[in-house]
Amino acid sequence: MHERLDADGTVPASRVGRYAWDSGTGEVWWSDAMFAIYGFAPREVVPSRELVAAHRHPDDVAQLDALVGALHGGTGDYSCWHRIVDARGRTRHVVSVGSVTTGDDGVSRVEGYVTDVSEPQRTHVESHVHESLARFRESAAVIEQAKGALMALRGIDADAAFEVLRETSTAEHVKLRDVARAVLGQRVDAGR
Repeated sequence: MHERLDADGTVPASRVGRYAWDSGTGEVWWSDAMFAIYGFAPREVVPSRELVAAHRHPDDVAQLDALVGALHGGTGDYSCWHRIVDARGRTRHVVSVGSVTTGDDGVSRVEGYVTDVSEPQRTHVESHVHESLARFRESAAVIEQAKGALMALRGIDADAAFEVLRETSTAEHVKLRDVARAVLGQRVDAGR
């Protein structure tokens, strides 16, 4: 199922959450969409920095800690692509953007948006995998045909034929499939 865009071409509001955090009070506020992104019903849990930290993807913890460290005590805008593990255990790909401001009292306020880009990410990866598999299948067929041609022409086995292709590819700095295509082209020309 592909995620549909709203009429204006934007990501549906349910996939864009807003948040705010006040360092003075420790108060964290989430829009209903933030709860949904994290896998909760609105107001099912009390949002907190600890809750956010508990849902970081393990592979992204260092990156997020570095970002928080860089923002601590400063001001400015930030953006970060990372993953979270929602309350249902699903990995969600998100982009966080926001700004840090510091008031006259020295208290920082962080406000921003989280956009769940899991569906577009999944679609992109699936498309890339399908394209890669198609190229692999095409290349594998050409390589197998070239191996067969070398086996027939030189009276060698499949491993030796592949080694001829590999060595030529390495020596000439040409992709293996292109060497195989050249072998097939030469064989076709030689057979005429």
